[in-house]
Amino acid sequence: MGIIAAIRDFLTPLPVWAERGEILMPLFGQAHRLWLIACVCAGLLLTRAHRRLEHSPQAKRRFELGIATAPIVLLCAHMASMLCFSAFYPSCLPLHLCNLCEVLAIAFALTGNGLYGNVLYGVGLAGSASALIFPGWGHAPAFSLPSICGFGEHLLVLAFIVMKLRDKGIRPAFWDIWQPIVFTGIYVCAIYPFNKRHGTNFAFVNWALPDTPLAAWDEIYGNPGYIAVYALAFLLFELMLFLPWRTRGASAGGGSERRWGARTRG
Repeated sequence: MGIIAAIRDFLTPLPVWAERGEILMPLFGQAHRLWLIACVCAGLLLTRAHRRLEHSPQAKRRFELGIATAPIVLLCAHMASMLCFSAFYPSCLPLHLCNLCEVLAIAFALTGNGLYGNVLYGVGLAGSASALIFPGWGHAPAFSLPSICGFGEHLLVLAFIVMKLRDKGIRPAFWDIWQPIVFTGIYVCAIYPFNKRHGTNFAFVNWALPDTPLAAWDEIYGNPGYIAVYALAFLLFELMLFLPWRTRGASAGGGSERRWGARTRG
């Protein structure tokens, strides 16, 4: 393969690979496992670097803004490749929950808003981790722009959440559990008819994503039956995330984190 062809393959966006139908990065195959190991190592390095900036607030803030902004940069790079290859379809719009969490990460890095932090914690943690474990870009080669952007975007959002949990920038309280649930409920109510109209699958509520628990639930309960199980699993996951913070919510009566527009303190 010539260097020009190699560069072209590297830059080829996910929709083009998906149209070819072949799975080039099998779920939990060697390439996927290596990516997961690389993500864990990179996440540890990023959180360690963040910890070392504790005594330099300005440098720490710049670092956080860089981490929060990088997923959007990667997203724009992949979208630009779709436009260059004339492969930008309605399904390519940045309307997945994880895309919204990328915006929330920047908003939280800029404002410290407690509502943004709680939604990012409740939705971004679940979404980013699930995307890394069950990547929806398996049609693309392991070393390609779609894979780098896919793993990179979700890793950086996940790392940002962990950083802000560690330094208490994000301060969940049990009684704030309603915030990510209401946010997700409003999103699903808006995106479900959009999916039906345009044949897209944002939030995976139009059809079950293959090789995921959604596909197993679809086999048992059908469509839209699997969506009810999907919603229940999400609620249980939110309960698991917020239950450890029940003492804070009870003792503080919800605290400042419960107020819309409240600013957290690191």
